[in-house]
Amino acid sequence: MQTNFIPKKDTACWTIQTEQDQNGFESLQIRIYPLNPDQFTTVSEPYQNWRELFQNDPHSDLEQHPDHILSISSLLQKNQSAVIGHLILCRQGNKPVAAGILLPKSISTKILRGLGPARQLHGYFLSGKRFLIAKDYQYDHGFQNFLLEATLSFCGQTAGRYLLLEDILIDEPLNQSLIQLSSHCLTYSHTGFQSRCLIQFPEIPQDYWNQFRSKSRRKHRKLIRDNSHLKLVRITRPDQVADFLDAAHQISKNTWQTQRLGLRVKNSAKEIEELLFFAINDSLRSYLLMDQDQPVAFKIGIQHRGIYHDREFGFDLDYASISPGETLLLLILEDLITYDTPRTFDFGIGDAEYKQRYSSEITQSRSILLFPSSLRNKSLLSYLKASSWIDQLSRKVLKRTGLYTALRHLVRYRKLGSR
Repeated sequence: MQTNFIPKKDTACWTIQTEQDQNGFESLQIRIYPLNPDQFTTVSEPYQNWRELFQNDPHSDLEQHPDHILSISSLLQKNQSAVIGHLILCRQGNKPVAAGILLPKSISTKILRGLGPARQLHGYFLSGKRFLIAKDYQYDHGFQNFLLEATLSFCGQTAGRYLLLEDILIDEPLNQSLIQLSSHCLTYSHTGFQSRCLIQFPEIPQDYWNQFRSKSRRKHRKLIRDNSHLKLVRITRPDQVADFLDAAHQISKNTWQTQRLGLRVKNSAKEIEELLFFAINDSLRSYLLMDQDQPVAFKIGIQHRGIYHDREFGFDLDYASISPGETLLLLILEDLITYDTPRTFDFGIGDAEYKQRYSSEITQSRSILLFPSSLRNKSLLSYLKASSWIDQLSRKVLKRTGLYTALRHLVRYRKLGSR
């Protein structure tokens, strides 16, 4: 299906024209609205349609809530002047059937494993990692294809160079659409499929510990006993957000994640706005590990619709010798088991030995960039794929020599061996 978006000056939005009808979507209309908070009043039709889809989609994510998006869109725009956010709204007649939120994204070629000087690439990411979809279309792969093609077509006609889909589970309908769409666009995954670790808590939450051997359970208890001077603080209320982010920011300055990827928690206006929104909507569940008045480790987490989402984690490398990361995780698991137990603990994107050790289920996920086909983008992908091949070859050589694990621990934790 070919699509063409035409800007409508009178409505300040873009609309779609479907030039072929073999897919049977003639009655669908897509409009794409700039995320201007002044135009999205609570009584406006686009806002009402958006909110209706969010409330009725059982898989909706808080990062797709209109109030949340509209509150952070202006903050994002300050750092992304080349690209502005948009709402994609699909209707069938007067009925809203799908929505997608495109937010500006800058990603470094370093993150994409590109060699040489880092460059910033400007594009979009799909907020919430998926579209909001009406019940009748939830598992319609043809409809998912239609939405994805239309979205990528829009990206190709604006300043956005790519569409980033983050952390897509292998068994999600959207991943099946990506497989079918790959022949119509350029794709690049800097992560590839990675193990995605989950904890599915049993009906009696305390039974979770039964999956571990008695020797492991004794080791867990000893670690908590040895670090009994460290105290866990649960962060759920709006009045805790400012102090929590300040502490997490201080810890983040001295974590291996920051050393490798750049400062992870910046204590920015956007981060404050996000965590306040989650707290107001009774979904914030973050933690601090304290050594008296000194913050040692943190976890930013959200619990929504029975799923605990692990969003960010870090510990002060000066405390690495006492295993603060594992201590924090054990104390958090005890807290989750004792109080308001979620159905699922999702460790989030990225593989790690400790995630596999504590999980009860392992699936796969990946992040992928979609590029409209052009000579410029083909040249970029050739460079990225060549860089990725060299990176993977280097890792294989280091693993064969036995140096890879030792070097990784030295870079992350300033010591050899495991945590």
